[in-house]
Amino acid sequence: MRKYKLLGLIVILAGLSACNNYSKTENGLRFKFLKRSNKIALPVVGEYLQCFYSITNSEDSVVYSNFNRTPDRILLVAPTHKGGDIMEALSIMAEGDSAQFLINADSFFFKTRLETELPFYIKRGSDLKFIIKMDKKLNKFQVDSAVNAEKIIRWQAEAENILAYAKRKGLTMELDSSTGIRVQYHAKASSDTAKAIHENSTVKFHFIGKLFDDTEFYNTYTMGQPQIVRVTKEQFQPIGMYDMLLKMKEGEKATFILPYDLGFGAKGVDLMIPPFSTLVYEINILKVE
Repeated sequence: MRKYKLLGLIVILAGLSACNNYSKTENGLRFKFLKRSNKIALPVVGEYLQCFYSITNSEDSVVYSNFNRTPDRILLVAPTHKGGDIMEALSIMAEGDSAQFLINADSFFFKTRLETELPFYIKRGSDLKFIIKMDKKLNKFQVDSAVNAEKIIRWQAEAENILAYAKRKGLTMELDSSTGIRVQYHAKASSDTAKAIHENSTVKFHFIGKLFDDTEFYNTYTMGQPQIVRVTKEQFQPIGMYDMLLKMKEGEKATFILPYDLGFGAKGVDLMIPPFSTLVYEINILKVE
């Protein structure tokens, strides 16, 4: 019988209590196995775990899933609290196991992720359902090698997709080799004395942000007012917005294509921007001070 190592205690599966078809560990984690492998070695703190998982909210909507996508590689650390900790969930799964867990949403976002508020699509006090498939355990060298190999493949695919998008849209893009950002100006500054954007400039501008399928995730025109921001590197999300603005002057309009690693990266934005998304920005600089 496989044994479970939880916070230094050995808990025998047969001794766990059942509640609503879920078993419960001594720390209060609710779980049920969907598939058991023939492996019995459980992970230990300090190992990397390659896994696939999905998160479903209390209304049965999937808010995140990496199934059929790149797996996550998570460094296993000791659980921080009782009552349902994702690290405790990972610690009871051997390679090849699949399991389902119920974890309190407040606990997950406030204690595990250290967020200050819940996402709008998560109800306070509700449970999140995690379905996790444990693929394999990895060491740091294996993680780094896999990540680097995937980056090369992803960069090559992204470059091909950018060229195809530009051709489809009739864009002639200039490449900034230092950042990977591509730009086409539609209106240049009217004179050499036009104000350029620098660190700490205050900029008033309109912009549209969208995906390659033309889905808009932000549009200041339809929102009815331009953005007014002070340009500092620390304040921008995504960071690529800072790099784009520094290429512009008052009165200019341009289309930018932003690589995913200067956008919202491997995680994306829940329910808005998928992971590894290349972004398109149409920017219109109204005033620079």
